[in-house]
Amino acid sequence: MKFWDRKKEVEYLKRYIQSEPNAILFVYGPKSSGKSTLLYHVVSELSKRKGFVKKYDVFWYDLRGRLISSYKDVIDIFFKMEDTETGKFISSVESETSFGIPVIANFKIRTSMREEFYSKLADPFEYMEAVLMKGKKRHIIVFDELQRLKDVYINGERKVVDALFNFFVRLTKVLHLAHVIVMSSDTFFIEEIYKSSSLENTSRYYLVDYFDDETTKEILLNEGYSREEANYIVSWIGGVPWLLEEVINEGNKGSFKEVVHALYREVLSKVKLKLLEEKSKNEKFYKKEIEFLSYLMNDKLIFEDTEVLKRLAELEILYYDPINDRITPHTKLHERAIKEVLNSILE
Repeated sequence: MKFWDRKKEVEYLKRYIQSEPNAILFVYGPKSSGKSTLLYHVVSELSKRKGFVKKYDVFWYDLRGRLISSYKDVIDIFFKMEDTETGKFISSVESETSFGIPVIANFKIRTSMREEFYSKLADPFEYMEAVLMKGKKRHIIVFDELQRLKDVYINGERKVVDALFNFFVRLTKVLHLAHVIVMSSDTFFIEEIYKSSSLENTSRYYLVDYFDDETTKEILLNEGYSREEANYIVSWIGGVPWLLEEVINEGNKGSFKEVVHALYREVLSKVKLKLLEEKSKNEKFYKKEIEFLSYLMNDKLIFEDTEVLKRLAELEILYYDPINDRITPHTKLHERAIKEVLNSILE
């Protein structure tokens, strides 16, 4: 995703990274709001400063698209084993990202130690802490979509994420050894963490939202659109980075309206299909969803059915911000689509 300057967010993250580690930072926001792109940019900019690479290590774990169903899978995310034939470790440094950041993929261990971790005869977090304590570097540990671990258990009882957060608190609040940044678009996961008494006074929450209308217009003006064209695009798609990129890449030859309308038809089709599937599964629950959407569109949301809200958010029809207590359509295109669907149902 293309990076458009976010001065406020960039400065905040730079200050956080360069300060003494003292709290876990949860960077949250709607899907495709540019969270990962923003953090890549910040770390890339910092890495160009003299002495930064000597002072910091960056561990980056992107859990999107990974099959994670067991505790063993989690161990394999964190640790790189020796090659059984040569006895040598496979490199623990991944290829540089598109932003030129050399990131450490995992911790190196012997195969025998992996088996101890698998069987829970050894504590992987104690080992990682010991490794991080060596030397004089500070560490930046980034997790992208950590909520993918929320249903994984240790011994069928303790959640892996609970153990991880205890480890994170120790690294940040207790030892001041590492910055831990958790990025997530799952705001119900964020809400669960936010309400957790065990993480009180150990965490910060930072919203990376879509661009506001004025910022979006400035982006479009800088891309060569007229004020009238920018106003039109913003009125339809708002400041969703990936939608803006689609319009700019595909509609720069005077066909931007066609691109905008094609994007809308795609969103409308998906909203209709998702709601029809909901109706086929449970008509009573579907009626609650329609009622919820109707109240929201008419600014009369007088009840809060958590299960309905959670489902509509899972379907990416609505977006829920628990920190700021905000419920909105997922994008402006979704708002238009919801209104059109409701009009057809309620006619």
